Amino acid sequence: MNKTRLYTRILIAISSIVLLISLASSIYLYYAAREELWNSKITSGERETREIAALLEQQLKSGLTKAKVIENLQRSIENTDFKSDFICMYNQKGIELCHPNPALIGIVIQDDNSEIKVTSNKTNAPFNSVLKGGKKSSGLRTFPNNKNRSSEIVNVYPVAQTDWMVASHANLKVLQEQLYSLYLQFFVTLLLSTLLITFSCYLIIRLIYKKYDTDIELEIKNLNSQVSELQILNEHLNKSQERIQHTTDYTNTEDNNLLSIESSKKRIITYHKDELIKLDIKEIAYIFLENGITYICTFKERQYTSSNSLDEIMKWLDNSTFYRANRQFIINIEVIQAILLYGKNQLQLKLKTAVATEIIISKNKVAEFKQWLDQ
Repeated sequence: MNKTRLYTRILIAISSIVLLISLASSIYLYYAAREELWNSKITSGERETREIAALLEQQLKSGLTKAKVIENLQRSIENTDFKSDFICMYNQKGIELCHPNPALIGIVIQDDNSEIKVTSNKTNAPFNSVLKGGKKSSGLRTFPNNKNRSSEIVNVYPVAQTDWMVASHANLKVLQEQLYSLYLQFFVTLLLSTLLITFSCYLIIRLIYKKYDTDIELEIKNLNSQVSELQILNEHLNKSQERIQHTTDYTNTEDNNLLSIESSKKRIITYHKDELIKLDIKEIAYIFLENGITYICTFKERQYTSSNSLDEIMKWLDNSTFYRANRQFIINIEVIQAILLYGKNQLQLKLKTAVATEIIISKNKVAEFKQWLDQ
């Protein structure tokens, strides 16, 4: 796959995942913040109405007339902003006694004016019935018959020794607008952060892939080098096998007996069960050691035992034909079918005859093995 296309797909995948998570998180935070805001408004409204009711009670106890107390409260709240939060006062008959808008003073709250969903018992009731009850209450006030008026969070609290009900109002629409404005700011910030995180991840991935590509290219280069060396080894193997075969054929004639090495033998004494056998050297494919016993295997895949060690047998063999691969194996060059890479800087010999154990040339003997092949 083209790298640019790969990076683009990775960028799109990361962006999509991060954006989905960010969107889900922002929606959850918005509704959680809204719920927390409603609860805080109810709590603060309860506290505010309770404190004002206590203040009015003190004024009455100090000897002020009810008219004077109402006048003082009206003067303190008059002309304040009542579009979002405001304080007013009713009596238990539903008559407006104090309001930031003086024009509303004296208005009677009718049964069909509004209803409130009381927080304590989750029931709906006409707002004026809550006022007539004369008990503290809080909830969401709605106006079914006035679609132009926004819902409110309302808290009412009675003033002792009077029929007054102090009320706090919080306009839900204004609160939602404020919260939505904050949400938009938060979402824009989150979106910019997401883009920054995505771009940073993209750069990091590119750096990681760049290093990975470099390592892969180096590994491929090394592997190609090893494959080339292996090809050369197999070529040397084929040439050596041809040369050995030619030498064997040549030494079979009486006129070329001097070509054989003086120290090498033509045959080895071996055992098969209780039978003593003379085995020609040229018949030996490989010799191996297992559980302290020396086994000699022929090209015909027959197996014999010997009382001699591998070191002793190796002294009798032609070094150009036989090689001590490791502590367990001596191999005839003619039995080698192929040379394979094994791990790092090691070789594995694949033989023409079946062998139960892998024959490994350690990295310390690779150079010696190459020299042996190239004789």
